[in-house]
Amino acid sequence: MPEVNITHKATALKLRYKGRGSQVLIYLGKQLRFFVHESDWKVLPMAAVVAGLVAMVIKKNFFVTMEGNLLGAFALACVAIWNGSFNSIQSVCRERAIIKREHRAGMHVSSYIIAHMIYQLMMCLLQTALTMYVLILAGVKFPEKGFMTPFMVLDIGITMLLITYASDMMSLFLSSMAHTTTGAMTLMPFILIFQLVFSNAIIPLPSWSASLANFTVSNYGIQALAAQSGYNETPSSVAWSTLSGMRDSEIGGTFTVGDLLDLLESPAVEKRRDEVLVSEDSINELYAELGISDFIHASEDNRLTVGDVADSLLNSEALQEKRDSEFTVSLTISDIFELFGEENVRNVVQEKSTEAVRVPKYDRNEANIIRNWLILGWFAFFFSLLSILLLEFIDQDKR
Repeated sequence: MPEVNITHKATALKLRYKGRGSQVLIYLGKQLRFFVHESDWKVLPMAAVVAGLVAMVIKKNFFVTMEGNLLGAFALACVAIWNGSFNSIQSVCRERAIIKREHRAGMHVSSYIIAHMIYQLMMCLLQTALTMYVLILAGVKFPEKGFMTPFMVLDIGITMLLITYASDMMSLFLSSMAHTTTGAMTLMPFILIFQLVFSNAIIPLPSWSASLANFTVSNYGIQALAAQSGYNETPSSVAWSTLSGMRDSEIGGTFTVGDLLDLLESPAVEKRRDEVLVSEDSINELYAELGISDFIHASEDNRLTVGDVADSLLNSEALQEKRDSEFTVSLTISDIFELFGEENVRNVVQEKSTEAVRVPKYDRNEANIIRNWLILGWFAFFFSLLSILLLEFIDQDKR
């Protein structure tokens, strides 16, 4: 017991005559000793293993399809949040009693937290570099050219670093709030679940809870990653995959001529009246091939539009007299592919489905990406500031 008092007094004298800058170096050295002697280095191989497992899932479709980009963004955000969260979740609570004694001896809490910020930034840099290396090694095909920097790997790496560091500082705050390592580790799963469920990406949120995404690191990290990967610029594959799997499905039924004519007066046709079906150069060839003479009246510029076809059919007395005549249509999806060309159908389906599911917050532009980077940086600063404010009251802790 006397030895403890002597050590405490020596530490007190040592800290009383040190400025904030000197104390930062003292505690930074302490963290480096933890890295070597307390096995803090183990988070690095763990980051490599997690990156390898995720790469197996995303490497096929990342940067290839719209769905692959969103899945890849979500998976990479999970990797970064996992790495950052477990970096510092026990950093403060495991030496809470020591911090309390040293604070009474003249320790500046700001120096202590700044030392942690510098050390954790170094750890996040190592983890991010290792993660990106493993992703490339595992077969993830990153485009060579980046959007914000000359290299896409560097683009994604910057976002991964910011997500990891913001999550790291969040865990540092939780560690400052917890009184034991057990309490911190008990709290961590709930924080991770909140981050992933309320990221508002893979899991759609109801309107009453959508605003909670604004308080998650994952939301802004996924937005940045999805924008960088070109979510809105890559084709959607879900609709085409579904349609392609229905090749043998039959469509059709029994209709009347009147049903067809009524369709020609629908809003869908009206909206497309000016779309050109046949150009000026081929209109005469079409009539000659069909053996007809101006059966459908073209526009004045000799182009055949949707409106021309609709008007000609609606004004046909022969068709009007046969409105009650029935005809049967029986087609399969494969028949449609053969009729219009499978490649053409696929292009149309992918183009229209991509437009339908476009998400503005994933737009690939500098302003959008920089905005998300700045918010992630703000998260890191905010949590570190909360840690300082919380530890300033550590002397009032009676436990």
